[in-house]
Amino acid sequence: MDPRVRRTQERLRAAAFELASTTRLSQISVTDLCRAAGVTRDTFYRHAAGVSELTADALAAELQEVTAALGADAAIGDGERMLLEHVRTRAAVYRSAMEPLLAAPVRAGLERSLRQGLEQWVQQRPGIVPAAIAGDAAAVSLAVAYAAAGTVGAIEEWLRTDMADLDRAVAVILTASAGWWQL
Repeated sequence: MDPRVRRTQERLRAAAFELASTTRLSQISVTDLCRAAGVTRDTFYRHAAGVSELTADALAAELQEVTAALGADAAIGDGERMLLEHVRTRAAVYRSAMEPLLAAPVRAGLERSLRQGLEQWVQQRPGIVPAAIAGDAAAVSLAVAYAAAGTVGAIEEWLRTDMADLDRAVAVILTASAGWWQL
């Protein structure tokens, strides 16, 4: 990526995080974000369709960095912990997107990141897939979608709390998950 484009993208993401940490996402205007990032509206629209989309992309990029650090020998609980640590770190941003559920672009980005991570999990550990769905790509995809959407729902509920007990949140989500994910 061109260094100028990367710098602009970084400024836009930083401004989105800064503003969304104190203001409801739906109340942040493109003008506000451009002013905070020091860019023009034209520049903004070359990077994003809107404030929610930019924020969702910024969160997804951070989450991708987090999951990339997860080794192939990690346990599912390690991934869940890293995910929830990311959410807790950016809790103000995620909460600013709650109306009462996460704004569609933010929710979709989080769910997409989870799906990708779970698909990778299954590819690295094909032996964990139950016999009833093994070899059926559509069924495995359905199981991945179910697990990802359920995790996003749990995250939305967790965001409504004080988020103090990360270990408990990880344990509850893993307990609610199908056992075969944890093999």
